[in-house]
Amino acid sequence: MRRIRANVSRFLWRWVLIPPQFSVQSPPVPDTLSEYAFAGLLRGTKTEVVKCISNDLEVPASAEIVLEGYIEQGETAPEGPYGDHTGYYNEVDSFPVFTVTHITQREDAIYHSTYTGRPPDEPAVLGVALNEVFVPILQKQFPEIVDFYLPPEGCSYRLAVVTIKKQYAGHAKRVMMGVWSFLRQFMYTKFVIVCDDDVNARDWNDVIWAITTRMDPARDTVLVENTPIDYLDFASPVSGLGSKMGLDATNKWPGETQREWGRPIKKDPDVVAHIDAIWDELAIFNNGKSA
Repeated sequence: MRRIRANVSRFLWRWVLIPPQFSVQSPPVPDTLSEYAFAGLLRGTKTEVVKCISNDLEVPASAEIVLEGYIEQGETAPEGPYGDHTGYYNEVDSFPVFTVTHITQREDAIYHSTYTGRPPDEPAVLGVALNEVFVPILQKQFPEIVDFYLPPEGCSYRLAVVTIKKQYAGHAKRVMMGVWSFLRQFMYTKFVIVCDDDVNARDWNDVIWAITTRMDPARDTVLVENTPIDYLDFASPVSGLGSKMGLDATNKWPGETQREWGRPIKKDPDVVAHIDAIWDELAIFNNGKSA
């Protein structure tokens, strides 16, 4: 969606439906990057645009459906409750009214929609795909980031797991602050867990192990109060304003601890390879049952 200011009280607006543009409405691409340019990146070709019928706004030439209209400043109406991607019905609230003046569409246009609910749902599947877009964007700004994962169970944006090549004491806290501030929509991420690069960010067995063995709750938990939060998050004390938690689950460096730090137990790779090679000969298992 895009808007331009027509006069003091009215904003021209157009709503467009075209794959994969429907995907670029949600990912937090940098403010300096055009959504059309990002859509072209996903499609592998430049996005061709044409002018709207009723105003000078531009829309993709291959759009399935285009709604043109305006929003009057101060004009609102109750919206909801809707079943949302969080798995809950959202509350009724006032939102701006979009007055439609023109509708254009392709012949046999396809209207794309999703069924939303508690993850995993259709938006969660989109989130898994878009997660792969965020990784290189974050790595360009923070080269120490190895992987970045938004679990679908966390609504695909409310919890993030980050693995880094740690280089100094306090490094994990810097990464937390960077994630929350770098891309606009990440300000809605309530929890950021930072682990070392020997942890698989996408394996909860690894992540929970790191949290329970490398964290002291008082020392390694960062709480930030009175921060922007998703208005759909009814758990926050005030709509749109809540707190964030960062968990430093990295190995601690001098300055972060005075104690001798534990060394992880690792299997000898030669022994593992040898056992794998003779596994069938050992006959320990037979059709999934002990011999």
